Parts: sequence; structure tokens; C-alpha cells
Amino acid sequence: MVTFTALRRKPELVTPARPTPHEYKALSDIDDQRGLRYYPAGVEFFGARRRLTESAGDVDDDPVRIIRAALAEALVSYYPLAGRLVELPQVTGGKLLVDCTAEGVVFVEADADVRLQELGQPLAMPYPCMEELLCYDIGEPQDAVIAKPLLFFQVTRFSGNDGFAIGYRYCHSIIDGFGMAKFLYSVYALARGEVHTELPVWGRELLIARAAPHVTHKHSAYDQLPAASAAAEDVLRKTPLEHMVTRHFRFGPREMAAMRSQVPASLVQSTTVFELVTAAVWQCRTAALGYEPHQRVRLIISSNARGTWKPRSPLPQGFYGNALVLRAAEATTGELIGRPLGHAIGLLREAKSEVMDDGYMQSMLDLLARRGRPWYSQDWTYMISDATSLSRRVGAANVGRWERAGGGITTAGRVVTTSLQSYYERCKSRGGEDCAVVSMCLPAEAMEGFSQRISAWGNMSRLTGSLYGSVPSAL
Repeated sequence: MVTFTALRRKPELVTPARPTPHEYKALSDIDDQRGLRYYPAGVEFFGARRRLTESAGDVDDDPVRIIRAALAEALVSYYPLAGRLVELPQVTGGKLLVDCTAEGVVFVEADADVRLQELGQPLAMPYPCMEELLCYDIGEPQDAVIAKPLLFFQVTRFSGNDGFAIGYRYCHSIIDGFGMAKFLYSVYALARGEVHTELPVWGRELLIARAAPHVTHKHSAYDQLPAASAAAEDVLRKTPLEHMVTRHFRFGPREMAAMRSQVPASLVQSTTVFELVTAAVWQCRTAALGYEPHQRVRLIISSNARGTWKPRSPLPQGFYGNALVLRAAEATTGELIGRPLGHAIGLLREAKSEVMDDGYMQSMLDLLARRGRPWYSQDWTYMISDATSLSRRVGAANVGRWERAGGGITTAGRVVTTSLQSYYERCKSRGGEDCAVVSMCLPAEAMEGFSQRISAWGNMSRLTGSLYGSVPSAL
């Protein structure tokens, strides 16, 4: 894999292109969760459009100038993103507010002595030298969000003028991945000289607890799991982040066919690729971490309420705040890894089956408020997020003479959530086959065990019988 170092210019602040309201805006009770006080990272790649490469003499050729100007224009409508978060005193609940100061977002211009094509064809996770494409707030913990810029952008030009990358980090307390996709889409449209086709809407008052919170549903993602014994301790929680290893695992048609061969006939046709891969990853990860057989473990699926709220989401089309709902599946370690893949899929589907209606959503908001907007459970817990919506929302965007070549959310950065959470993405193999990609962060020894177990699925097409009975290393 190619390596390179980006030459960065001095960071600057990009402010809204025109005056914006100076006011305070309250976050929703979903925004204000402790578990969202960090900065996820992502990257967008753009390559030269062949038909325009030869005839682009009159087109602005500098992506840095184009994106900087479009970013300033987008911040006029998305002006809260140019502000800073402030925290109310703990005696009043410690809630966060956005002070819309128009101070701006961090922007860094950079160059890399490597061509875009050298990063891989087609582009797919994991991208090489990801840290070189991102800028950071030096000296500040990445899970500190108070009084910091809410967005960090780095535009890196590749050599030969054949493309560029936009590396970004966003404060999860104010915007989720789907909202970030909306913001990027707006930046790209403005870079093409188009007007806003969808104006942003704040709308956080739609996701606030009642004055007298009343929890009517079970929301187990926020309940702590009991330890199986006095000596039980989650190895993930005691391993320093600097001793963790991050890898990406790709699942192509062969692996997926092997997994489906272990699914009961009644579920084969209806099981999605996400369910199939998530169940297998949860089993193999749990086995690799060596938990006690009677230890209860949990899978948390991060869902987007925009599309799952029944009968219809009240969130307006331009809403860009957090609409995350955490749904949980549970089992003992022995049950999860000792039974076939179909059982894990059943647990996952049961967690997803609860109807997310008005009553469920209001109950969740009330629980968050009653408990002081807590972290989700962390011990013996694995969370996975389907990040494919960002690519679907941004689509095949063009900027000047460039077209989007790939991108998505990454696992870059040292934050607590990195070791607990995976991102699920889709990509194409070199042969054009559809593949799923899942990130994984584990202690080095556990990563070796996980890699052996999950890789065994690639051999299933040549094996007979159950994976668990035929391949000892699979569990």
C-alpha cells in the first residue's frame, strides 16, 4: 500500500460568507448524549472527469479555492456549525447549547506527492495514510467538544492535478452522519454554482423530553450489563487505545455465500447483507475477546429514525441533527458463539423488529433526560453503524472538472468509541463485485484471533457441514 506525507499550510478559519444571526440554540436530548461528544472523521475523493480534462481551460482549476468559497457560502444557511458549544452549569443539568458566534470552521490547504490512482483502483476502505488527509485541533482531546470549532476540513491536492481529497471531522453533538452528508451535498452544489435545493432546518425542539419524563418502553442499550463473576472485566475497557489495532475486513460474494449456507432456509431470502455480516462479525469478535461463557454480551445497532419512525417521521426534510436510535440484542457468550449463525441473525432481527412509533421515540427521549443523557452501555458491548447512507446521499457529485471517486466515514482518531464501534460500508472489488467492508478495533492478540475466525468464512465454499463443527478456529 502506498505511503505519503501531506504538506499542510497553516490552519485558517472559514467564516460564513455573509452576516448570520448571533443567538443561542438548544440541542435535542439525542444530540446531548454523553456518547456523542466526539468527532467522527470522513474523507471524500474526487478525480478528474475525462471528458472535461482537455477542455477545462476556463474553469477554476484549484479545488482549494473552490471548496473554501463553497464552504463559506454553505455556512450562511448552516450557520450554527460556525459557532461553538457551551455547557450550562451542572446544577441546571449540564446541557449543551450552540452559541452561534460565526467564528468559523477550521480549514487547511494541503498537497500530497502522490497521484490519486496510486491510492487504489477502485478506491475502497481502508484508505492509505488516512491521518495525512485529516487535520486536528492539536493539544486537545478528540472527545472534548466545548468551545471548539465544530467542523474541521482539509483539502489535499494530489500530484499531477488528477484529483483531490476532502478530509473532514465533525462534532457529533450537533450533526450526525446523514446530516453531514446533507451538508457536503450543499457544499458541492454551491461549488457548481447551484442554489440550495434543500434548506437546512434546525428542528431540535422535536426531539425533547416531556416536562414530566415517563418511560414506557424498554431501551436496553442504556442499561449496564452485569458482570458474570467478581473477576470478570472487559478486556477492551482495560486496554489503552494506543495498544489497539484497527483493521478493515472485506466480504465478497464467496464469503457471503458461505454465510448464507449456514442460515436456515426460512431466513435465507429475507436476510440482508448487513444482517448477515453483522451477525458473523458479532460472533467472531465475541469469541476472540475470550469472555466467560455465562457473561452476557450486547450488540447495539445504530439506526436512523428518519426512515424508521412509524407511521411517519415528523422530522423535516432539511433536518441535519442527530436522529440516532440505539437498538440492542443480547445473549450469553456461550449461547452466541455456541449456536449457528442463524441464531445470531434471529437475535439481531428481534432487536430491529420493535416498532419505532411516537410512543417509543418519546419514551427514549424521556429516558435520556431522566438519566442525564448518559452513555450507552460500554462493557461487553459491540456497536455497528451502517455508514452507506452517506455515499447514497452524496451520490455521484461533481465539483468543477472533478467527479466524486469514493469516500465515507473512517475509524481515524483516538477516541473511546473507536474500540466499541464498527462502520459498515459497501464497495466494489477490482473485479467489479459488490463487497461489504467492516472496520474493527481490538487489542492485538484479540485481533489475531478475530482475523482467523472471520477469514474462515472465505473457506466455507470448499467445506461441508457447519462452520463451527468443521473449522475449529471459527470459534
